[in-house]
Amino acid sequence: MLTRAGCQTRQDRFRAFLSSQDIDAAVVSDPRDIQYLTGVQLPTVPAFPALLYLETDGGSWLATHTTDGDALVDDRVIYEPQLLYTTNPDPMRRLARTVAARASGVRPPRRLGWQAEALPHLLGETLADAARPAGWVPIDGGLAMLEKRKEADEIALLRRAIDCTLASYDANRSTIASGVTEVAVLAAGHAAATLRAGETIHHGGDYRCGEFGGPARDRAINPGELYIIDAQTLYRGYWADLCRTFAVADPTPLQREVFDHLAAILAEVPTRIKPGERGTELWRWLDRRIREHPHLRQVGLIHHGGHGVGLRSHEAPDINRDREGIFEPGDVVSCEPGAYTPALNAGIRLENTFFVTATGCELLSDYPVALT
Repeated sequence: MLTRAGCQTRQDRFRAFLSSQDIDAAVVSDPRDIQYLTGVQLPTVPAFPALLYLETDGGSWLATHTTDGDALVDDRVIYEPQLLYTTNPDPMRRLARTVAARASGVRPPRRLGWQAEALPHLLGETLADAARPAGWVPIDGGLAMLEKRKEADEIALLRRAIDCTLASYDANRSTIASGVTEVAVLAAGHAAATLRAGETIHHGGDYRCGEFGGPARDRAINPGELYIIDAQTLYRGYWADLCRTFAVADPTPLQREVFDHLAAILAEVPTRIKPGERGTELWRWLDRRIREHPHLRQVGLIHHGGHGVGLRSHEAPDINRDREGIFEPGDVVSCEPGAYTPALNAGIRLENTFFVTATGCELLSDYPVALT
């Protein structure tokens, strides 16, 4: 889990950001960001709303449905999630009443930070009445930039999520064969990832054979197809997002040739990721390198070249043609060159994850890049 020391560091950086924006207090309502700052991972199935109130120069309190977990806050207030083990149908209204009672005692902030992407209308109205802020300031962009820089406890969880995904690939490779269904391949990968984790986790992603992507189907895989498995694993609130491509039966000479070309590009990627480098430049380099193969000269890279990974499966910094991302120490970023044509049936995508250091990057997903 996230450590108290790591959460304290993140709260200190968050408070410094709030101070730089002349914000007196902030409310955090996205459960992922609540975990980032307090260490408490809230359930997603079923999902229960929560709210963190953090003063820039003062205390903090957390309103949730449970006292489980060691939260780095000064106070916790609880609403009732169930009645005789039946989940209550009105958790948001119960949270709002709890927040109203607790917020009525806070110093009215001149400027209150809030998450435009996450704060429900009911909670916003409740805070307006109880805390009486003079003004509201969106903090989404600033918090996202803070979350780019991963602390040691976050890296530990990311390594574990990646390890679970690599276990799934072992199971995928031994399961893939003509006539086996896509859902059977997914089931094997999910079981292996879960056993490696030693607890219930989410594992899924693109598990569709002979196509660009999509969820697994009850469809038999066929000889001659290439199987792109762009797997996503969620372990204790942190994501792994990795991709490998496997051949069903013997690959064609063209499939082998293009695979080797993309594998060589992926092997060069660590030389291109270092502090100060731009994601748009890396995307353009990937596109140029892909087009060096005669079969791909008119195709190039048709999607992003990668993205940050952490509390979200896609976060900053981008490796994108149309949106900039600057690599900084502490970033965790995936890179995924790919190429798709009918002759490849249907294409190849390869993805690794890297931790950006002060001098370059570290490969976090050490796993064979092999077509068979």
